[in-house]
Amino acid sequence: MNKQTVEFKGTKEGVTIYCLDGISLEDIISDLTIRLQQRASFFAEAEVRVDVGSRQLAPEEKELLASVIGKHSKMKLVAIQTVSDRPPVVSSAGRRSGGIDELKMEGYKEGRSLVIKRTLRSGQGIHFPGTVVVLGDVNPGAEIVAEGDIFVYGTIRGIAHAGVGGDRSASVVALRLAPTQLRIADVISRAPDEASLLPDQPEYAYISDDRIMIASVTTKLGS
Repeated sequence: MNKQTVEFKGTKEGVTIYCLDGISLEDIISDLTIRLQQRASFFAEAEVRVDVGSRQLAPEEKELLASVIGKHSKMKLVAIQTVSDRPPVVSSAGRRSGGIDELKMEGYKEGRSLVIKRTLRSGQGIHFPGTVVVLGDVNPGAEIVAEGDIFVYGTIRGIAHAGVGGDRSASVVALRLAPTQLRIADVISRAPDEASLLPDQPEYAYISDDRIMIASVTTKLGS
């Protein structure tokens, strides 16, 4: 099964797993099992909500979802919700005369950036007092240490340490996030148990409640 059926999104409250509409529950369960086997170690014991969209699940179907999460992760299931249970979407703050939304610069950071236009191979390392952007892969045995954020337009299989000076708001973003070691400020996360299985979507890592969380980079659901 190649089609993505579930999406993970990190929130201040924990993790929400969105089950996309128009897909059978059997495929949802199959994809969810694979995703949890790949990434459960990153989510640790975070609280999780499952959003089943417009579906109306029978009690036994909800129990099946709960059992999959309990079997393949340590996350704490707090709710199985439908689209009607979602919090209201906040409207745009305002519009310019041209009709284009004005974006608030929330989370904006100003500082130095280093752009590396190549793949980092085993034995190579980057240490930089700012944000590091890599246009390529970070292979096993390679290392990026940055005081700011780390953005990799490729696959991270090596070591990534963002916010090295203690900045817990730093993040690590990659098209394929599968590091041998991932660290943000003073918080460290080990590699997934199934290191050979790569995520099939861009992801970002950040700190929440003293744990490193992983969420998909997506605009489908809004944020």
